[in-house]
Amino acid sequence: MNIKEILKKEWFILVILLIPFGVSAYLWNDLPDIVPTHFNAKGEADDWGPKWVNALMLPGIGLGTYLLMVFLPAIDPKKRITSNQKAIAAIRVITSLFIVAVYGIVIRISLGHSFSFQGYVPVGVGILFIVIGNYINSVKPNYFIGIRTPWTLENETVWKKTHRLGSKLWIIGGLLLLLSPFLPLMNHNTTFLSIVFIMVAIPFIYSFIAFKNLSS
Repeated sequence: MNIKEILKKEWFILVILLIPFGVSAYLWNDLPDIVPTHFNAKGEADDWGPKWVNALMLPGIGLGTYLLMVFLPAIDPKKRITSNQKAIAAIRVITSLFIVAVYGIVIRISLGHSFSFQGYVPVGVGILFIVIGNYINSVKPNYFIGIRTPWTLENETVWKKTHRLGSKLWIIGGLLLLLSPFLPLMNHNTTFLSIVFIMVAIPFIYSFIAFKNLSS
């Protein structure tokens, strides 16, 4: 599928990604000149900047990320990415929706409305990991998408084993994050960060161990 066909098929994603620009233009005069641009683990603002950061740069990141994933086959020097179109399509769609959702939250806060991150962020991140985890196992070796460590990129068997583990781990971890706001014992920032850390760290360490075992 070429770039033109992808954009034609996923026109609705482009529309969703462009909506924030229209919203920002409509709300521009209502936004304060200085807005919160960074939040700590508790969801509290700990850094501020000009309103264009939230109003324009954030939706720009969403649109730019989507277009980059669309154009990956054209810039891949060895054309390995072309065999991963289904997985990449799912990843770029869920990533785009996630960034637009984050934009909506940030703009609401920028306008002075209160918002609790405690319930929504774990759910959003959980859904993101579940979807990516569901497709990551089918991603073949490439330079752009996947668990790209020095050892997975060096050996195709290590790539397959690491992504098989990562897929299961991310789906389980995503489900835990999704359910965490409804489980009192897990509704804690430390728990959220610990789950995310485990999902990232274990595949990285496993890829090194798997590579060493194959090399010995």
